Amino acid sequence: MHDQRINLIDQNLSPQAEVDQEKIKEIKKSKSKRWPFRFLIFFIALAIFFSTNIIFSQNSLITNLGRLSFWEGMARLVVGKDKILKGEILDRTNFLILGMGGAQHEGPYLTDTIILASLRPSTQELALLSIPRDLYVPIPDYGWQKINFANALGVARKKDGGELASKVVGNILDLPIHYWVRADFQIFKDVIDELGGIEIEVETSFVDHEFPGPNFTYRTISFNKGWQTMDGETALRFVRSRHGSNGENSDFARARRQQKVLFAIKEKIEQENILTQPQKIYSFYQALEGNLSSNLDLSQSIRLAKIISQIQLENIKTQVIEDGPNGLLKSEITLQGAFVLTPKSGDFKELAQMAKEMLDLPGEKLWSQTAIASEQKIKIIILNGTHVPGLASQTSQELEKIGITTLETGNAPQKDYSTTTIFQLNPSSSLNQIQKIQQALNQSLIYPKSELDQEIRDLFSLQSADFLIILGEN
Repeated sequence: MHDQRINLIDQNLSPQAEVDQEKIKEIKKSKSKRWPFRFLIFFIALAIFFSTNIIFSQNSLITNLGRLSFWEGMARLVVGKDKILKGEILDRTNFLILGMGGAQHEGPYLTDTIILASLRPSTQELALLSIPRDLYVPIPDYGWQKINFANALGVARKKDGGELASKVVGNILDLPIHYWVRADFQIFKDVIDELGGIEIEVETSFVDHEFPGPNFTYRTISFNKGWQTMDGETALRFVRSRHGSNGENSDFARARRQQKVLFAIKEKIEQENILTQPQKIYSFYQALEGNLSSNLDLSQSIRLAKIISQIQLENIKTQVIEDGPNGLLKSEITLQGAFVLTPKSGDFKELAQMAKEMLDLPGEKLWSQTAIASEQKIKIIILNGTHVPGLASQTSQELEKIGITTLETGNAPQKDYSTTTIFQLNPSSSLNQIQKIQQALNQSLIYPKSELDQEIRDLFSLQSADFLIILGEN
């Protein structure tokens, strides 16, 4: 009966942030005539993923990527002299790698893979930080959503999915994101089919009864232990499964499967000696066209590829933002029943500090889009959702001491709130303001205005306030 259940985890948009799927499907990517540029971007993406899985070698595809005399000559003809990368003067270039389902999947622009890659050109060092798709974050103009919604919302609004996703990641980690590369998972399916399939060893048999199916349903997939020849569709299911049995339901297990597929692609490309076959290269481009995009231009792509090609194994650093006893995140359920991950500390400061330590950056703020906005006064409405008399007034006085202005206090229509609930009324509230409210009330979840009961909207004037707080028993 699994096919009849509704897939809320992967497709849980609030009314405020609902993406018009028909509108998204009508958005067509412009097809560049410079096909070598798109192909080069693809290999940059592969280089980053390969480095994540530590499979560089002296005779690898990535080393071959460094032999770019032809591309360099073409770049000079097209764009003139070589460009330095953004951030290269300060010896730190950051770019975001996004992997999405694509037009053949429900929620085509939701990003299953989000990796911050940071390059130090002077020492040829690369750091890779994997960000979980379920991380609950503030998205400018859309309120709080899972971070994998950012690209989809940006695409629906202004076709700037990569830009909006970069802004969100930059905000929570307090780092500039200079570039982004976005790949449709269809790329890997088409590449594998173009290669005639790949050989994969399945280490553990498993069954996944909750693999996303058509029309927001689930379907069952399974894999048996042992060596298998997988075509593109089978390999894509293998790497995307998130709810497998026998221990295959964790992000770590999923990452291991992704490593296997990427390594198998690399091995097959090297066996076929693809980079010495112009006709084969063009066939790959035809398979990839329309499924890859980036804000890198041709000269920047070549510069980035050359640096990446010289990176040695010992200069690659990888890390995952995770939950669990030793992680910085914890799991929670939103009012709409969606599974999300939130910082244990109540704000993103520890995540930003972890990123800085990983990149060997000073602990103080180096860059922030919200530095000016953070100085603005926070204006709130407080409602008492308990039977404790005077609780709203008392809380208001305490918050006034730390610079939070209360516009109005009152009683909530119901008195059965077990926990304090915060609603963000102003979608333009800065991250610093959000974190200040979270810390003051010791609450990690903040809900968008769209989830506020209509009865409360009718009773109180919400136009001037940044947040509405309903106090609970805790």
